[in-house]
Amino acid sequence: MVAIDGARVRAAVEWKGLSVNAAAGRINVSQQTLDSIVRGQTKRCYKSLRESLAGLLDLPAAWLGGETDLLPSLTSWLPYPELGYQPPLWVDENMRIIRPPAKRGLTQRTTLPPRYQLAAHQIWQQIAKAWKRDIEHGNREAKAALSQLAEGRWKKNPWERAMMLVTRLVSAFWWRRLFLAPPALPVEGDVDDEFAAAAASALAATLQPWFAGKRELSYKNFVAALEWVSSGLGKQPSSGGA
Repeated sequence: MVAIDGARVRAAVEWKGLSVNAAAGRINVSQQTLDSIVRGQTKRCYKSLRESLAGLLDLPAAWLGGETDLLPSLTSWLPYPELGYQPPLWVDENMRIIRPPAKRGLTQRTTLPPRYQLAAHQIWQQIAKAWKRDIEHGNREAKAALSQLAEGRWKKNPWERAMMLVTRLVSAFWWRRLFLAPPALPVEGDVDDEFAAAAASALAATLQPWFAGKRELSYKNFVAALEWVSSGLGKQPSSGGA
């Protein structure tokens, strides 16, 4: 038996455009079994069932079980403690400062809502696939655009920087930082979820002709937008203070 996270399974099933009943039929389990999981009534299931869900939803089984905080596309650039970086106040995946609650200690991780993770993960996968396709086809602008992002700590891993900046585009917190006067307060999970899903969907619809190979991407403008996110909208907050 292995752990299973009902909230993540529900979010992933809905993100896939399936009902619980349809998803159950696809993996040949009873609707009651899957319904019990998504309602949070069942916390553990057979490993084979979790792996079947992972295959259906195209997601890591460990993430569906809550054994990892984040989807792989959101983790590679984060300051995990095991990498030797521990800021005075922990910073989450949107680079928001997490402040300790009154009279209580600071928890080291604050997991992002499932739908936000799914939205950011999917839009980055779509962008990376099309970008890599253009590079493989000899598109010099595509290759030069990637090189432009290879600076500082990202010199050897520009894909990770591109990923980070794209995922900020679907973050409600970053847009609030841009449009609202400080302080930039944390965004409630439901707002993050709703905004991320809508923003990722809008961005995907905008870029769909490029994804499909029917139109060329203006890498000059695209990277300019990402650099803007990095230097303006994406300006990182300090690691301390109130």
